Amino acid sequence: MAIAVAVMGAFLVIVGQLWYLQVLEGGHFLDASDKNRIRIRPVAAPRGILFDKNGVPLVDNRPAFTLSLIPRELPREDQNRDAVLGRVASLLQIPYQELAESVTRVPSDSFLPVRVRRGLTLEDMAKIEEWKLELPGVIVEVEPQRTYPNSRFAAHLLGYVREASDEQLKGGRYRRGDMVGQSGLERLLDEFLRGRDGGERIEVDALGRPVRVVQHTDPHPGSQVITTIDRRVQEAAEQAMEGKAGAIVVMDPRSGDIRALVSTPAFEIDRFTATIDRAAWLRVVQDPDHPLLNRAIQSQYAPGSIFKIVVTAAGLQEATIAPMDRVYCNGEFHLGAWTFKDWKEGGHGSVDLQKALAQSCNIFYYQAGLKIGGAAITKYARAFGFGTATGVELGGEKLGLIPQPKGRRKSWQGGDIVNMSIGQGQVLVTPLQVARFMAAVANGGVLWKPRLVERIERPDRGVLYSDPGQVAGHVELSPAVWAFLRQALWAVVNDGTGIAAKIPGIDIAGKTGTAQMIAHSKAEKGQDHAWFAAFAPVRDPEVVVVVLVERGGKGGQVAAPIARRILNAIFFEKVAVAEIRG
Repeated sequence: MAIAVAVMGAFLVIVGQLWYLQVLEGGHFLDASDKNRIRIRPVAAPRGILFDKNGVPLVDNRPAFTLSLIPRELPREDQNRDAVLGRVASLLQIPYQELAESVTRVPSDSFLPVRVRRGLTLEDMAKIEEWKLELPGVIVEVEPQRTYPNSRFAAHLLGYVREASDEQLKGGRYRRGDMVGQSGLERLLDEFLRGRDGGERIEVDALGRPVRVVQHTDPHPGSQVITTIDRRVQEAAEQAMEGKAGAIVVMDPRSGDIRALVSTPAFEIDRFTATIDRAAWLRVVQDPDHPLLNRAIQSQYAPGSIFKIVVTAAGLQEATIAPMDRVYCNGEFHLGAWTFKDWKEGGHGSVDLQKALAQSCNIFYYQAGLKIGGAAITKYARAFGFGTATGVELGGEKLGLIPQPKGRRKSWQGGDIVNMSIGQGQVLVTPLQVARFMAAVANGGVLWKPRLVERIERPDRGVLYSDPGQVAGHVELSPAVWAFLRQALWAVVNDGTGIAAKIPGIDIAGKTGTAQMIAHSKAEKGQDHAWFAAFAPVRDPEVVVVVLVERGGKGGQVAAPIARRILNAIFFEKVAVAEIRG
């Protein structure tokens, strides 16, 4: 009897335990079982494509191999896990510490892959596959990766993408491993370009090998962006500036659309997209040529003789100078104890206003500036948009500087006016400001906000965003003044300092500029910045081209020929017809 009671008690205990395991804890163990055989694999959404105004891709995507670690599937024992990470480090020449840190950033029971190294080669992938049985928790995924026409193409304009940093992850907007735009248009339009990731639930065997796909969710690619850039013009401008430091801006004066934006030297976009170690990063950041600096909007320069256009407009509109005014230029101008010189030894002889602008006679403008006055010059400089942001939607734009009078009385000193009259002294501008200014001269006074993005669209949802263009201001000058400026700037290219930009069959108006630098040593003496700003055709302007070459020398000798190459590329059909007829 006692034995029967004991057996019955044991049976009830077993039944109770079975009931507990199957009914109360059944869901928990089923979930644990699923986790042991189900792998969740995110499927990255391709970033949206950036197109030029003609529908040609500026940046695209291509399949690439990514090395990832799955923390849950790595060996639990420290020694075994270290052996796996050590083997991966030796196979792919990845620092062991980098692998170890990648795993420690996430919970050890996470099934989500931790991306360690993007852009693996076929050889790298083959090594991992060869050792796969000895590398539990190590997988190679195929993901979309950005690809560019060349490693430095439009680097400052397009920008680059890389994994979200720890700082960016804090906001909860991104997940670890997400590729995020860090600069340029990639950063500005990141919310449109990123898309939405998909995923797969994959059944695996005891060795972690895929058996079947249990569930699949397609990724949704990012939106398509139609920019105002013309890839052909961008490439021509970059080729023309090869080997030089400086900037080029090509703009449509009818809309403010930017057709090309170049800053050289540029950085290698691919190096920033992939993993970059601290030493390599420091080499780029500390490079004396500053390849990360977008010189088109973030560097400020004295405008040199390009500023004479502002002085001319102010004088004519205020009636303090006239086209028939004449000055004899002997190469020197005296103001008190100071002597200001012309760029041409011996001077230009007798010049009127048009010849003074065409030949860039400093002596004429020294005297004209004093007649016009500092207040009037700065008034028109600000009207043309100098000293204020253009509103371009790229980060870090500088404002430039239009000087104010000094002293308690806030009165202008003669020496300051003389220097400002030829674009020297404290006047500072950016190449983009000069492009917008030159566009206003070309179109009769309209100051456009520079436009980079025409529209953003998705095939399934249509147009998400459209920018019709925005007028930021208007310069009020009489029709006679506008006509004089266009005629005088035409003379610069046909009879003056900008003749190196002349192209048969295309009427071009422009202005050279040579911005003097303060020489801190004999080696720096004569290393002036070279400017050339132009628009064409003169009667119905379609394009503005601004070229700045740092430490290039004279604008007419260095910058004007570069502008000519770009204008040749833009108007190649008209140029070809002119050559045939010639």
